[in-house]
Amino acid sequence: MEKRASKTAYFLNRALGYLALIGKNVRLPESGGVWILVADAVRAPWEVAELLGASYPSIDAHELPVVALLTDFDVEEFEKEMQASGRADQAATPVPVELPANEELPPAVEAAEAAVEAVEAAVEAAVKPTEEALPLPASVPEPTME
Repeated sequence: MEKRASKTAYFLNRALGYLALIGKNVRLPESGGVWILVADAVRAPWEVAELLGASYPSIDAHELPVVALLTDFDVEEFEKEMQASGRADQAATPVPVELPANEELPPAVEAAEAAVEAVEAAVEAAVKPTEEALPLPASVPEPTME
């Protein structure tokens, strides 16, 4: 499903290594990675780079290429360029992650599960069943026609 920019803004794609000014209602490129809205369009590109440098220290934000994608045609041309350069394929390649072999949960997860169980027990004890709260009459009178 294609996604479109809700407003004209700067978007970062860390996988591709691009900062893009994307116009309102313009389709977000599908060339790998995730496009994250990072700043409104009222800022200059170098100001956005400074903000990114402070927010993402692992990114050399001042070296990010900046592209303006203000129409769907611009997006199509950008996607073609990414395919031709091979960058889209590199960004789309999943990175293998090694999971721990043991089944032990981290202490924080165990603590969270215990807290959830305690809250559920407290809620169950505090809430009375409807039958106890509002007793029903032993018999219901039949309606009469008058």
